[in-house]
Amino acid sequence: MKIRWGIIGAGSIANVFCNSIRFSRTGKLEAVGSRDLARAKKLAGSFGCENSYGDYRDLLNHPEIDAVYISTIHPFHRDCVIQAVEAGKHVLVEKPMGMNVAEVAEMIDAAKRNNVFLMEAYMYRCHPQTKKMIQLLREGVVGDVRMIRSEFGFAAEVDFSSRLFDPELGGGAILDVGGYPMSMARLIAGAATNQPFAEPDIIAATGVVGSTGVDHTAVASLKFANGIVAQLTTSIVCELPSTTEIYGRLGVMRLDDPWLPSSPSRHAEQPLPLDMEFPDSEIEIELFSGEVQKHAVKCDRDLYSYEIDEVAACLSARQSPAMSWDDSLGNARALDEWRAAVFRHRT
Repeated sequence: MKIRWGIIGAGSIANVFCNSIRFSRTGKLEAVGSRDLARAKKLAGSFGCENSYGDYRDLLNHPEIDAVYISTIHPFHRDCVIQAVEAGKHVLVEKPMGMNVAEVAEMIDAAKRNNVFLMEAYMYRCHPQTKKMIQLLREGVVGDVRMIRSEFGFAAEVDFSSRLFDPELGGGAILDVGGYPMSMARLIAGAATNQPFAEPDIIAATGVVGSTGVDHTAVASLKFANGIVAQLTTSIVCELPSTTEIYGRLGVMRLDDPWLPSSPSRHAEQPLPLDMEFPDSEIEIELFSGEVQKHAVKCDRDLYSYEIDEVAACLSARQSPAMSWDDSLGNARALDEWRAAVFRHRT
């Protein structure tokens, strides 16, 4: 039986998710909810969905919804998640799960009490490219991992009325996209020692804080107990290459598109054709011996549809190994520390 999804929020990422459900093997769009009923109706209608609501509570009371995708901006995640799990719905919530580690812990506790699934939507964690990267690391293709470099940034128009530059709306680079390189570094450092993730012992950071009180650009240096170090960069005012490089004793592994492989839905304003083909992604390994390896990764559907199917596969366990509760707690704690370091030395 298909998992019947309700969508909370009707913005651009909700459109992406609705498109991706069509390529999943397990999901079906059941309803869309937004505080603006007209937006909910428009999004639902674009994908042939008959159910739309102007109040999130009405959507949560819909008896035929199995799981809820929460796509609101992050300051509203906590309340939406708690309402959803108390209504007995399984939940996939956009990253970052909460504004800080305390909010994340509160949501996880609520999911435990109500015995429902909860997962933070770091979609790249469910993609075959990430799974292949972990496999190659554990096979020792680049030898013992010693250093990680990971970046994610873009140049937004500086608009102080935008949520990106509003501290009350969770603005700033670290919360908006910095969680990607942080979660990737923790994943890689864990995989290097056959663990699901690892926590940094030291986080040193600096950055630029704008006049509205949000971080525009930030850099973090991490040190893990296993001797691995990482350099992370994020920005909302500077285009970054958004790559990940892993330096080992024998060579370098490169992911040129770690965050958004096979994701045409990301830029699609209309439903994508169901018969479309998805390009393979690639992991490049350059060994210090001079050998260059290119590992193609087959992609047969949209990036976000892998995440949707991951939820279905892990419902009975109530959490997914791709982004477990402990992993989300650790990432939130690390982001808190990164932000605190940047604001201590704000310029």
